[in-house]
Amino acid sequence: MDEIRFAEIEIGSTAERPAQGETAVQFSGVSGIAAQTERLPERELDPVREKFQEMRRLSSQRPFARNEAELFYRQAKFMEDFTDDYSEKLGINMYYPCYQNMGYENLRTYFTWRTKARSGELTPTSTSYIFLYIYELLSGVGANDPLDGLDKLLSVWDTYSADNPAIVKYLPMWFKDYFIFYELPYSFFEFVEIHGLGKYYGVTLLLRGNAEKRTQLLRDISGYDVSKSKFIGDGNEELFSGCLRAVLDAIDEFCRQKNLCFEDLIVYSTSKKAVWMPFKNALFGSNATQADREVQMSKYEQYHCKNGVWSATLPIYFSTQKDFVGYIVKKTESALRNAARYKYKLVAEIKSGSRGFMELSRMSAKKAKLDKIIERTTLHFYKESTRTVVVVNHKNLSRIREEALETQEQLIVGDDGNRPTNDDYLQTSQPTSITANLPESEPEIGWQSLKSALSQTELKALSIALQDSENVKSFADENGIMLEVLADGINEKATDHIGDGILEVTDGVLVYEEYIGEVEKMVLDYSCE
Repeated sequence: MDEIRFAEIEIGSTAERPAQGETAVQFSGVSGIAAQTERLPERELDPVREKFQEMRRLSSQRPFARNEAELFYRQAKFMEDFTDDYSEKLGINMYYPCYQNMGYENLRTYFTWRTKARSGELTPTSTSYIFLYIYELLSGVGANDPLDGLDKLLSVWDTYSADNPAIVKYLPMWFKDYFIFYELPYSFFEFVEIHGLGKYYGVTLLLRGNAEKRTQLLRDISGYDVSKSKFIGDGNEELFSGCLRAVLDAIDEFCRQKNLCFEDLIVYSTSKKAVWMPFKNALFGSNATQADREVQMSKYEQYHCKNGVWSATLPIYFSTQKDFVGYIVKKTESALRNAARYKYKLVAEIKSGSRGFMELSRMSAKKAKLDKIIERTTLHFYKESTRTVVVVNHKNLSRIREEALETQEQLIVGDDGNRPTNDDYLQTSQPTSITANLPESEPEIGWQSLKSALSQTELKALSIALQDSENVKSFADENGIMLEVLADGINEKATDHIGDGILEVTDGVLVYEEYIGEVEKMVLDYSCE
């Protein structure tokens, strides 16, 4: 039988036991003899560790509560004035970073970094530490007042946004909520314009500010990257930018005339009033007293606070703002390509998603209006940008005439000072033109020559266009001519004789306003009956 090894332990009274930390007992299973080891030194008290443990114990005060945001806020307030100068640095990668789930070294690293951050020294660190600091500021922890908290958040944005996509993804959204939740001395739109953040907030800001800023904002918001366009790359950047400004102005004017705002073009409904929680995707808690109030961010976006509870009504779009703005940019380029007769065409469409029939019908009607505005504006802009303007300087004209007369006199009087005889004329094989150096005649002559160049059908079309632009299409159909072909033919002749086209083609044919008087004179004696 194998030898059975065992150890015997004798338990004495409590009074006989050594104090904890004084001795350690090691048992040998072979000999069964208990041997005392050397006394272990007592561990020094660590006030920082004790502080962390006290913070963690806050979670045991409500053991069945599972509100992480509430626990975060209580712990954040408890640690609000804590500072540290830990010499080590330990990185961390934690989704929804919070004190409760961080180890001793992580907490010391964070609070040391936070101590420097509060003094204005924002050093490189783990993204999780940055977000934990953001959560504190959103909750009003570590800020003297909401304005001070906003300034600290801006410092985080200015320091880290360029190299941190996560900051760019969330912080603009939380800036907006910050202005809704906290009462600040200036408006959200002023804040956005001052700090150049417009591209993060869509069409509600699109028609604010000067033309240059609005045009850049339109391109920043756009889901269509026009900078990659071959048309733009072929030297049309300046032309396109000017055209886009003109289109924005035209949309602005249309909205003003119809008593609309930009969002009316893409919003088909608003949501029912529902509970709204600020700072989505953040750990947020606050004991700030909320006064009853309403905050209107746009015509369709409103927030309401009643007895400390927030609710909101929000816009429902036909399409995403990114896709809608992208359509405006792409449609403008498409129309400009057509006006310039560029060799490659471009098709623009709005992505509508899965909406009901009525919603899509309403979107189609608004899209048709928008298309008309863009096409008309683009065509007019292109013609104005590329037209050749001839200015006659009458002083120079008189001088040129005098010089021409002197030239004529020299041609008539020979080198010997005598005028040529009839025999001299007979000996000249080719007559000399004395009008070659004369300027073109007055503008009226150009219109007269244009009239002579136009066919009877084209003259009649112009006469009809002056009376009712939409009837020109019927007239063209009756004569078996496409409306565009008829108008292009007239414009080409006009360009040859007066240096510019005179017609704009939309649903019908319009005579440009600056040429109406001249066209009326040209067809005055022409009966269109």
